[in-house]
Amino acid sequence: MRRLVLAALALAMLAAAPAPQLSLFAERFYRGEAQVFTADQPRLQTPLKPQSLKISGRWEICSDDDFEGRCVEIDRDYPVEAGLGEGFTVRSLRQLAPGQGAGKPTAGVQPGGTSIAGVASRYWPAPTYGKERILACPNNKANFNCAHDTAEDMCRRAGYRVVRYWQLQTVEGRVYLADILCTRSDDQ
Repeated sequence: MRRLVLAALALAMLAAAPAPQLSLFAERFYRGEAQVFTADQPRLQTPLKPQSLKISGRWEICSDDDFEGRCVEIDRDYPVEAGLGEGFTVRSLRQLAPGQGAGKPTAGVQPGGTSIAGVASRYWPAPTYGKERILACPNNKANFNCAHDTAEDMCRRAGYRVVRYWQLQTVEGRVYLADILCTRSDDQ
């Protein structure tokens, strides 16, 4: 009987989860004409400049076709375009499934995960954005320069000036940042 109750509860939770959907609005505060997407769009017929957006699930929007150019991960509603960067033009978009790792989130999102903070530094063994590990190179194959730029961006988002140390960790074919040490000073 207990198994039946647990199975029924699990099915109810799955049924209650909204299907991934992204709505881009022509005006601020979710007004005006809305373009609604429920599937990946590698090339929009007409590029869009959303003034606000509503979302269920997690999506990546990009300024160029085929998920290239400047790409931003979206995981919450934005009533005004400032969260995306003013004038952001969307030319492609896709759903991101849980566990795919985090690339570059929108402005203001800070890194999370277990960390140790000192007076002028902070260390993350496995940094995250939201609940997702940070990908070393979100739009490219992992390489030294790209991973360094990603680690430096992560440190700056956390309020530090310099990434002092970082490593790459491969888990199930995905390459993540690991062992990040951020400092407030350029001094060694």
